Amino acid sequence: MTNRNRIGVLGLVLCMGLVVYPNDGSAEWYGDAYAGAVWTARPDLTVTSSLGTTTTYQNLNVHNNWTAGGRVGYWLDKREMDWLGFGLDVFFFHLKTPPGQQVGVTGTGGTTTVDAHWSLPAWGIGFDVLRLRLPLLRDEQFVHGRVQPYIAAGPTLFITYAGQNTFVQPGGQRSTDVSVGAKVDAGATVMITKRIGAFAQYRFTHFTTKLDYQNNQPALATETFKTTYDSHHVIAGLSVNF
Repeated sequence: MTNRNRIGVLGLVLCMGLVVYPNDGSAEWYGDAYAGAVWTARPDLTVTSSLGTTTTYQNLNVHNNWTAGGRVGYWLDKREMDWLGFGLDVFFFHLKTPPGQQVGVTGTGGTTTVDAHWSLPAWGIGFDVLRLRLPLLRDEQFVHGRVQPYIAAGPTLFITYAGQNTFVQPGGQRSTDVSVGAKVDAGATVMITKRIGAFAQYRFTHFTTKLDYQNNQPALATETFKTTYDSHHVIAGLSVNF
């Protein structure tokens, strides 16, 4: 991990430490668990060499895949402010291309077509620094509403790990990247009991990976693999308030 990434991680953690803990204890805490499906737009993979060359694998086809995760946080408890909350969200999904797909490659020698297979497990740690809900159908049992549409947004740390990927990276190498991206959530929770609710939501994630490798063909060089991923998640889960 570079110094820039370390500073970014530390800064985000410190910021969340300041906003996540309520000083007066008047908070409605929650814990969520969820799973769902992910669709990712076709990205380009750009390989930049310290020798001065650039190669682009165009329009990679990323498999539809699954996602799962959990989050914790709190809503302010006072009625006049119970629409505002904060949270910490941890989730996993897999960015994976089908084996042997044909992709166009543009480089210093022109454009050609090759087989490429790219597999990238991704962990997200999302900081919901802005979390808003609309408490609907309030009554004595459901003081914060039986139905709660919500939105959330904030910076997210994406931790990605690339194992051996066919026809793309140098053989026998691994690389890990930590980058700062973003996520946006929109959904609704329906409270089944005073403490337990079910929710469904849409999520959009955006981040860029930069994975570094050492290559000795045709000469010793450092190669940086850069890709930007835009993914759409549809998830559902259970929420427990306490």
